[in-house]
Amino acid sequence: MHYKYLLFGYCLFSVINICIAENYVSIKSTTNLRAGPGKQYPVNWTLNIQNMPVKMLEEGEVYSKVELYDGTSGWIWNATISKKKSVIVLKDEYIYDKKKENIAFVKKNVVLKKIKCGLFIKNTRSCKISIANIRGYINQMHVWGSD
Repeated sequence: MHYKYLLFGYCLFSVINICIAENYVSIKSTTNLRAGPGKQYPVNWTLNIQNMPVKMLEEGEVYSKVELYDGTSGWIWNATISKKKSVIVLKDEYIYDKKKENIAFVKKNVVLKKIKCGLFIKNTRSCKISIANIRGYINQMHVWGSD
């Protein structure tokens, strides 16, 4: 009898976890951030940072509402959305290895390819990332694009 509750709890946790993990997408190419879901709405911003992560707030058929790392929200054309996972650096930071030795310096607003987040490296919650030919870890508190 208890196994049914355990199985139900596991399934519920898995569904919630999948939904949360899918909140972030990225921008394929230059796109307009509009005030509403259509060409008839004014363009508030033009986004031109390739692979920039955005948080999906509301998914529509043609346009989706997203939030940027600075809290700005608006609507973008779905054709410019990618499922590639990335993070953006919120402050100047070092990329480090498994021993937590610095291997590269990265500036604020740089976009990094996200491999996996939620890892603990020497008691620091970290994201495994890559950029160019560098692979390493970065403090998860200093990037945006992961929960």
